[in-house]
Amino acid sequence: MYHWSKSEERLNRYAGRLEGESLSFLVHYWGTVQHLTANSIHRHSFYEICYVDGGKGIYTDGDQMYPLYEGVAFCTIPGRLHQIKDVDGLNLLFVAFEPMERPSAQEVTVKYSEALQRCAVWTEHASDSPAIQIWKSMLLRSESDTSLPASLLPKLAHVLLQSFPGLFGASGSFESAPLLSSALQLVQKAKLYIRDNLGGPVSLPEVAAYLNVSERQLSRLFAESIHESFSSMVRTERIRAAELMLQHTRDPIKVIAERTGFSSVHYFTRLFTKFKGIPPAAYRARWALEADRQE
Repeated sequence: MYHWSKSEERLNRYAGRLEGESLSFLVHYWGTVQHLTANSIHRHSFYEICYVDGGKGIYTDGDQMYPLYEGVAFCTIPGRLHQIKDVDGLNLLFVAFEPMERPSAQEVTVKYSEALQRCAVWTEHASDSPAIQIWKSMLLRSESDTSLPASLLPKLAHVLLQSFPGLFGASGSFESAPLLSSALQLVQKAKLYIRDNLGGPVSLPEVAAYLNVSERQLSRLFAESIHESFSSMVRTERIRAAELMLQHTRDPIKVIAERTGFSSVHYFTRLFTKFKGIPPAAYRARWALEADRQE
């Protein structure tokens, strides 16, 4: 069902440093291993969370012993002696990580670590939990067209690690979603309008009228909220749309230039090269090569 070794390689490649609004993680390694062998008693200086996807074994944490079978998840706390032994066809997903300490978010980081320290180290019937469902969604499936793109892995991995205290019985949230101010909501609406109308000459008066604000107010919102001018935003969105079309379509470069609102293919090529550091055709070829390597 899964490409185990390729899944491990992809996770380690794309989900190593996970940045959040206040809570961030440094992942030391991901593992997706079939028929894991027993190991000796040892300890880590970081957290390690494991999920049993099949097989059997025993996990020891200090003097305590816990049975391992499909659906069990267990947590290794930094500094504790532990071991996996008496294994029989044990298939294991695991991730080793530590929260990254930041002066501006020290309280959140401490709360997260304290929650994991207080949690149970072992839980069963975890296969249907949101955390494990997220984890499995990040694996490469045997049917390659059903796997999620690698670009989603950092965000999904961050959500997964953030959810671990809840998996082991902790309550509460460690990072709330930021609320958008009314100014940012207007800017977001402007972005969506620009994206929906990139094929034409999107203008400041047009978008201001759509939002029912003055042109001066809209310009000020862009400058104060995202520190970018209206014209710069339109240009950025055109490049972004063209980039996606180069990745996911076989449309000629000229057609992509027209559909993203550029006055000519020459102007599009010059601007795309300036912002991405590579011409459109070469970008498409490189992206296709990277996609083939992931399969």
